[in-house]
Amino acid sequence: MSHESFVRLCAHFRVNYTLKDNKHVSIEEKMTMFFMMIGYNQRYVIIKQRFQHSKQTIHKFFHEVLDKTLLFVHDIIIPTSFNSNPNILGHNRRLRRVFKGAVGALDDTLIYVIVPTNKRDLYRSGGKDDCYQNVLTICDFNMMFMFVVTDWEGIAHDSRILSEALANPHALFPLPPPDKYYLCDVAYANIRGFMAPYRNMRYWLGDFHRRRALTNKEKFNHAHAKLRNVIERDFGVLEE
Repeated sequence: MSHESFVRLCAHFRVNYTLKDNKHVSIEEKMTMFFMMIGYNQRYVIIKQRFQHSKQTIHKFFHEVLDKTLLFVHDIIIPTSFNSNPNILGHNRRLRRVFKGAVGALDDTLIYVIVPTNKRDLYRSGGKDDCYQNVLTICDFNMMFMFVVTDWEGIAHDSRILSEALANPHALFPLPPPDKYYLCDVAYANIRGFMAPYRNMRYWLGDFHRRRALTNKEKFNHAHAKLRNVIERDFGVLEE
């Protein structure tokens, strides 16, 4: 996380979730301790040495920030209603006519993680030394996250993560009604509830920059990619 993003996040928690400075501990220090523990798996003894606080104080501030974070989660991940989204109509009426039942977009992204040495091979991706989690998400056309699956290794295939989420009764996967579906890319199967593009055809938006879509299948793939691009924009915001 960049310094600017961290400062903005602290300000957001201060204004919207009443996270307050203590006499000797600022919000920024509380958030730093919290992120060191959840992001870098730092233990109490290391936090204590760095910030010169007792374990009881660290425990108190950790759970204070955790409680506010759970409120934050409820604001950015919303229950699925499967209602037609008016923003699609305003954004592109032609796309809305083509994809009448679309209620959101589905895709995965790689999130950088630090893991124990004996598990690094599982989490390496693309032959690089860095480790990543493969995170599956669904968002609606307002760029609001509706569903998230984490904890998968970087080498896990997209379709496998989705299959496991669908089969797991505890995952609470928001399967759309028979007349609704999510837009997904070619890594996923074109089954009920999920509409993938035509295979072996141009699909990504960059493929159409120099030459417009010609065949009906290419035109479908181009429209599909333009509407599904909402989740790519979501990932871009998340990375910031």
